[in-house]
Amino acid sequence: MVEEEPTRPVGGLSVRPPAGVELRPAARADIGAVMELLRARTASPIPDVATELAASRWGALLGSVDAAPFVAIADGTPCGVLIEVFRRRLNFATWEAWVPELVVAEPFRGRGIGRALLRIAIEEWRLRGGHRLSAEIEPGEAVGEALLARMGFEDAFLRFRLEPMATRGRPAPPDVVLRGIEPGDTEAVTRLVAEMGSRLSPVPERMGAVARTFRELNSRTADRSLLAQRGGVVVGVCTAELRGTLRRDAPELWIPELIVSEPMRGSGIGAALLDAVIAAGRDAGAGSAVLESGPRRASAHRLYAAAGFGAAGGVFTLLRDRRER
Repeated sequence: MVEEEPTRPVGGLSVRPPAGVELRPAARADIGAVMELLRARTASPIPDVATELAASRWGALLGSVDAAPFVAIADGTPCGVLIEVFRRRLNFATWEAWVPELVVAEPFRGRGIGRALLRIAIEEWRLRGGHRLSAEIEPGEAVGEALLARMGFEDAFLRFRLEPMATRGRPAPPDVVLRGIEPGDTEAVTRLVAEMGSRLSPVPERMGAVARTFRELNSRTADRSLLAQRGGVVVGVCTAELRGTLRRDAPELWIPELIVSEPMRGSGIGAALLDAVIAAGRDAGAGSAVLESGPRRASAHRLYAAAGFGAAGGVFTLLRDRRER
């Protein structure tokens, strides 16, 4: 459990706050102010999360060693919030830091609060030794985009959202079997993910850590990942994980990877994998699905649009080492 006033060193505590502003790790009592800040972030209406559910998820976030939520206080008022979460990805030996929420109340903008909160995210990420820091941007958040660009982040991915969850009943080709991922699939899936680019292929000395990450992700009860197999060969994979948010009562299905081996593309395997994963998430109670994709992956974007996904903003990233390991 994260203490109200941590006594151990935390990367974010090294960040100097703007004049007249206090930056501190978030506490349980901040939940009301945090929810108000989140509701003020977007022009699109956000359904209210049930109070008890929001408090439960907030408590779980505070108690997680994989999260670093901070708040900013100015003039005695909570005026900003940063939520940073550390997550594993296939093919990487290190953590990825993810910032789904960075909000500063409008009356307090222009005082350097957003920059200070983002600096906290960077320091926490550096402390963990992660390979990438990603920050979500909603449509129309020009101020946030400008801040991220000034601090060295690159506009790297497009975000897509499916809501409500709907499937099209797309079957796999007759000679292809869809099944859950197993620990023994590590090498095959790693090779498949590496087809997305050489930077996604881990160096040999880190394969042990990648295998441990694979086993950890595969063992999670929230995992809904599937792979496609043809003649005993893995030819496609769609990873997916349920996660609760402070924005919606129903959990969200996050889809980090959807990859089909190049010789098998265009055969309907990707559509079948995506459809099956969405069905599994819906059956598990998910109310929406989200994924990220590079801006040049036009064929993938057509697949997402055909499945009902719509544009949902972008993702800015900061890389520790461009020679990704």
